Amino acid sequence: MTTSDFYSDRANGPIPRTHDVLPKATAEGLFSLFRSKAQAHWLAQHFPEHCVDGNAISGTDQSALWSNVRAVIPELKEDSLFGVREQQSDDVLFDLMEYAAARIAKPVQGRWHEYMKHFELDFAEALGKREFRQEVNQILQRGGTMYELGPGGRIVRIGTTEVQQIIQQMVPASGDATLDGLLQLAKGLYISRKDDDRVLALDKLWDAFERLKTIDVSGNKKQSSNVLLDNITSAEFREVARAEMVALTALGNQFMIRHHETDKHPVPEVAQDYLFARMGSLIVFLLKVSNRLS
Repeated sequence: MTTSDFYSDRANGPIPRTHDVLPKATAEGLFSLFRSKAQAHWLAQHFPEHCVDGNAISGTDQSALWSNVRAVIPELKEDSLFGVREQQSDDVLFDLMEYAAARIAKPVQGRWHEYMKHFELDFAEALGKREFRQEVNQILQRGGTMYELGPGGRIVRIGTTEVQQIIQQMVPASGDATLDGLLQLAKGLYISRKDDDRVLALDKLWDAFERLKTIDVSGNKKQSSNVLLDNITSAEFREVARAEMVALTALGNQFMIRHHETDKHPVPEVAQDYLFARMGSLIVFLLKVSNRLS
């Protein structure tokens, strides 16, 4: 099975990805997807039920599967295992998606066992993982959430559209390993589900900005910044970029991004995407005009 787009996406564009908390319908859809895959033997390769007349896999050992799920994800509300519509927490649902992504394989009918009247099961693991990821991400996308199941089988927070665009563009090739490392670290931390990681990502992004301002003339930040800005051919826009650099430097000093003295203000959680996108946009622009972007 492959997912497809919908009329509303084609007519109106994709649903905005704005929800940090899973809508009820999205949460129920994710759990139903997990349960349906379990019932359709997509987890049978890891939890096999063997034919009594031979050793072939004929289905799923549901008891072993659900015992393992409850042991690995103890916060799971057990009533939901039996069809009671009780909403799980977002963390539990994301754990379930990652649990399945690590173990899932699409069942393929093999030899027909005439005596026991069932097919022996083979498994297409790579295909199953790909199709499961597509289905999970369609549910998350159609629910307008800021999350997706990544190729490595982990749920990541993709942020707003602006953040997504910056993360995709931020592939530094500055020649300065420290600068490039700080930017890669900031990207990796920012897609975390943990708020503390995203706070740290802002810290690393501002550190990268300070590093960028000294990359051309070591030890002289003002002169180095001027050299960096000289890469902008438009004199008028050069002053726009200079003002933005000054503004974001002041913002970093005012809020608890790089400094944590008692007179600094915490960054509101609702402002994290805005700040990451704003600083990221400036850094990407400065890297691009100075030919330091891969």
